[in-house]
Amino acid sequence: MLTGLRSAFEKGFARFILIALMSILVLSFAVWGIGDIFRGGTATTVASVGGTQITVQNFQTAYNREVQNLGRMVGRGITPDQARQFGIDQRVLNQLITEATLDERGRQLGLGIDDETIRARIVATPQFRGPTGQFDRTAFTEVLRQFGFTEQTFIEQERRLAVRQQIAGAVSEKLGTPRVLIDAMTRFQNETRQAQYVVLGAAQAGEVPAPDAATLQAYFDANKAMFRAPEFRKLVLLTLSPQEQLGFQQVPDEQVADEVARLREVAERRTVQQLAFPTPEEAQAAADRLKGGVSFEDLAKERNVAETDLTLGNLSRSQIADPAVRDVAFALAAGAVSEPVRGRFGTVLLRVTAIEPFNEGQAMEQARMTIATTMARNAVNDLHDRIEKERSSGLPLTDIAAKVGLTVTTVDAVDLQGRDPAEVQLNLPGAADFLPTAFRAEVGLENEPVNNRTSGLWVWYEVSAVTPARDRTLDEVRPQVEARWREDEVKIRIGKAADLMATTLREGKPLAELAQAAGLEVKTTPAIRRSATDGVWGASAIQMLFATPQGQSANAPAADGIDRIVFVTTEVTLPADAALDERTRDQLSQSIEDDVLAQYIARLQRDFGSSVNRTLLNRAVGGTADAR
Repeated sequence: MLTGLRSAFEKGFARFILIALMSILVLSFAVWGIGDIFRGGTATTVASVGGTQITVQNFQTAYNREVQNLGRMVGRGITPDQARQFGIDQRVLNQLITEATLDERGRQLGLGIDDETIRARIVATPQFRGPTGQFDRTAFTEVLRQFGFTEQTFIEQERRLAVRQQIAGAVSEKLGTPRVLIDAMTRFQNETRQAQYVVLGAAQAGEVPAPDAATLQAYFDANKAMFRAPEFRKLVLLTLSPQEQLGFQQVPDEQVADEVARLREVAERRTVQQLAFPTPEEAQAAADRLKGGVSFEDLAKERNVAETDLTLGNLSRSQIADPAVRDVAFALAAGAVSEPVRGRFGTVLLRVTAIEPFNEGQAMEQARMTIATTMARNAVNDLHDRIEKERSSGLPLTDIAAKVGLTVTTVDAVDLQGRDPAEVQLNLPGAADFLPTAFRAEVGLENEPVNNRTSGLWVWYEVSAVTPARDRTLDEVRPQVEARWREDEVKIRIGKAADLMATTLREGKPLAELAQAAGLEVKTTPAIRRSATDGVWGASAIQMLFATPQGQSANAPAADGIDRIVFVTTEVTLPADAALDERTRDQLSQSIEDDVLAQYIARLQRDFGSSVNRTLLNRAVGGTADAR
């Protein structure tokens, strides 16, 4: 073959054809093969803004940090699918693109931050302060470790952050809020309205006869989804809770006695007054005067002790640090004054003005319950470990329960709301925690237990069977259909009566005359704010009131959703002292600053040019190459 090629190259026209073919072949290698060597291999840029690139490594570092932070918040690991459902990938990408835009602008403007400024920023960060309130290097290192930073990467990020803040502050900080917007929000918050109104109810609907068969069938056909039988599941439940184990605990008497002693230290309280003296002799002389009839208050006045300084407070034993003072104070009767007490900080006279007696019987019950609860939680932990050990062998819950001395509960049919087919609410401990996961589980498969951290309840469950949701027939739900039809018919009739009355009001008839003809009472609302409700005036009616000009009429649903309110707006008032609250004012200002900054960044991105490699982004978060 090589000889043939050499011969061909030596011949005229064929030589030129082969040169052209070889050129195409070499070019194809340059484009699709060897060229990668000179271009640095596969692409590593997830996104770019101008000349600033966001590499896969930078994106993955920020993405993993966000995933770990979310995991710490929810107390469990986050899978890639869950992270995408939370939108972490897009949120991180948007943040990095925004930062890259400001970084590009900072380089364009030649901005920089000196080392001293960065040091001051770090030292002033509250998270880096130790017990003394000063910067603590150990705290600094620990916080960086928790969030996945090295010291150098954090300093570099802090430097870039400072530049970004310079730009953002120059663009949007302290823009102020337009007066017209403040005035509009002030009126929105503070305006009050009053109305005269009547309430139309079932009496205005008249007698509603039973529906004929055709009417009921038509209503049922139009609202089948409302009467649809939900999905039911047959469940086998194994529950374990401290409350269940509480009755099995035998609390030793000596532990109860120790706990009662501890409770005495914190529960028994006395209001103690104290007068301090420089010497024991002066204290003894004062004590003798008190025995001679001088009052404790007079003695305090002589020593220039204010009444507020005389009383130490209402204290428990544990709150009095000086043992000598504590022992005497808790031995005195109410109103009695002690002999001089030599404490750690001098000699004092004590008086107890009030005693909160210690209820020993109540304390014993509390102590027994506290200890039994702790023992029950320990028993739950032990049983939990035994159940999990047995589950690893693949045994069904019924067999596991028998081995550990517990029993299972079989629920023949339950829907997602915890009701049986007769729509009776079942008493299933922890239903709100385990039913949502049980209705996502497969029949016969092993499931992870559900734990309620507040109550300590554990629930293991197996799905034995699934009854799919289905449309019911009219005969199955005839009473419910007729009741719902009647309720809707009453609402329709009330609505028509309200519309007619409101129309008549707009034609000039006074409300009082219409109310008298209908046997209704005209009422007047108090001054109502937009955010308030008042009796029959629910949120919808209040909204309609604030949409109706003064002197105009309208009608709206009452708070119960059945009755209707027909009203005339009689007064619209803005209080003279109305002012926009500081929180809303700050929110408006921040919203304006954020909006201006967002527009500035969007303009920069258009000017610099930005792009995102979606394929590489999807690979970086564990997706497939062609996912969108």
